Amino acid sequence: MTDAKNEVVSEESSDSRDAMRRLLERPIDATGLDENTRLVGDRHETVQADEVTALIVRIGGEWLGFDAQFAERVHGPGVIRRVPHRHSEHLAGIVVVDGEIVPAARLDRLLDLVADTAPVDPRIVVIGPADRRWAAPVDEVEGVIRLPRVDVLKPPATVAGSLHRHTSGLLPLGDRHAALLDSDRILDLLDGGLR
Repeated sequence: MTDAKNEVVSEESSDSRDAMRRLLERPIDATGLDENTRLVGDRHETVQADEVTALIVRIGGEWLGFDAQFAERVHGPGVIRRVPHRHSEHLAGIVVVDGEIVPAARLDRLLDLVADTAPVDPRIVVIGPADRRWAAPVDEVEGVIRLPRVDVLKPPATVAGSLHRHTSGLLPLGDRHAALLDSDRILDLLDGGLR
């Protein structure tokens, strides 16, 4: 049984390396290269206070945005291990991410969402500062967007249930919107479930 698990882990890490290689080796046009060079060259302090940078992900049918400063990194899917004698509704267990053991959140339950039963491209988004880090399994990661803060819409009263209470705005994404999550509120609720 251990050999089978090792083969699965080896396949997952191989898939992650292949995905990263494809990402890094993809063709990029001159405009994209110039824009990426400009973004990397900008000092962190020069980021405009009137701009929002967000990592866009999907859980079930809902598109969500994590503030880019809140989303530490994106990792391939990992094996989430249950924590014995812990029964928090929002704690899925623990997962190893780049050699670090991190509690895994159930954002689908926290936000009253229905996650995909068989996601096509699942990922783990590591969120929070180093001393309060969480791993959040998501069904898909679309990428990072940057837009003027004035373009962020106030969430309407029609945003369903718990998602509305944890949303600080709506990010326009062409023909759809993503709920910009309130990072501090999410972290406080997850941390509270560990007490």
